[in-house]
Amino acid sequence: MRPIDHTIRRGILVDRAFSIIGWASLIFCLSMLGLLLYSLLSDGASRLSWDFLTSFPSRRAAAAGAKSALVGSLLVMLITACTAIPLGIAAGVYLEEYARKNWFTSLIEVNIANLAAVPSIIYGLMALGLLVYQFHLGQSILTGGITLAFLILPIVIVATREALRAIPQHMREAAFALGASRWQVVRDHLLPYSTGGIATGVIIALSRAVGETAPLVTIGAISYIAFLPPVPFSERPWLPATNAQRAVARAAQADPLPAGLGTGVSPLRAGTIEVRVRPSDGGGAAVSTTLAFDPSMSIEDLRAAFDSVPGLAASLTPSGYLALAADSGSEFRLAGDTAGLTRALGLNEGGGLHGPVEWAWSPFTVLPIQMFNWLSTPDEAFAKNAAAAGLLLMAVTLGMNGAAIFVRARMRRRIKW
Repeated sequence: MRPIDHTIRRGILVDRAFSIIGWASLIFCLSMLGLLLYSLLSDGASRLSWDFLTSFPSRRAAAAGAKSALVGSLLVMLITACTAIPLGIAAGVYLEEYARKNWFTSLIEVNIANLAAVPSIIYGLMALGLLVYQFHLGQSILTGGITLAFLILPIVIVATREALRAIPQHMREAAFALGASRWQVVRDHLLPYSTGGIATGVIIALSRAVGETAPLVTIGAISYIAFLPPVPFSERPWLPATNAQRAVARAAQADPLPAGLGTGVSPLRAGTIEVRVRPSDGGGAAVSTTLAFDPSMSIEDLRAAFDSVPGLAASLTPSGYLALAADSGSEFRLAGDTAGLTRALGLNEGGGLHGPVEWAWSPFTVLPIQMFNWLSTPDEAFAKNAAAAGLLLMAVTLGMNGAAIFVRARMRRRIKW
């Protein structure tokens, strides 16, 4: 046998072996995915219903739903997308088309590549120290969205740069030769031609973010949320009696409020405030009482003023906080805020409309955290709820990946060099 024949036969055998290994790996991965889907479907398919999507979490597994977690996931991803996409694309375009190639840009590129591989818990710790404690954004939807934006920002930057590098250099040279500025080249040629690759990278990055749990747990995302964020421009509700114990002066959480309220009310200025109490049965007119305040009032004077309102009880906690509670089943609100009094007490001002982005400061939960909460309970019935939530999460992820494939295919058809 000639050496060349031996080489050809060996190459054919290597190709066949590689093809067999590739098919075996594909079948193995698809089998594991099929087993996972079968397990989720067998456990959670029976719980997937319209009631499951429109119900809040409950202590009873049969009545529990994923409404708050699903809405929370969508709102967090909205903040993430609005933050990471423009910043990531702008940074990628600058580094690839504008920045000079020197040691500084090389250092930035290395750090961006390294940040893409940093564990997600590190971003949670950074957000806890920077956003929660330093910028005082609280444990809110805004904090969660910005945290996940930090997480996927390096991925968006890398995807943008790779999409721009895929465009032949002669496209840039031809545009420059015709007198186009650098921004015109980027706007009219590079970005349109690279849209498919950029969109694919962005959607894959968002698909990673939608399933993250560790950074959100680190910043204090709550596992049990039985309410939705306020709808923009909706009317402010009356404060329910079940939340009356939340009406505690929160401006001095570390120490009791001093005499004259000190830092508790920003400070209290002379003025009046109207307290309205509605009966528990919802019938009849609300009872309105107008209270007068002045800077010389002590916390005890303030307690006595509120306690004089019919249907409303005011007391001081052992720590010195002012607590307001309506009669059982009644509701109350305040109108005519006096220099931040209602904000210091944590109350609704009464009346008015919610702001357009007020929802961004609401507490939240997401589907992965809700799944973990259900799985951590000893009741096995909650495992079916977790499986149903897992199907929802998988559907969202597969939908986003499918959208990436569709966008990339459509954009490739429009590209003509």
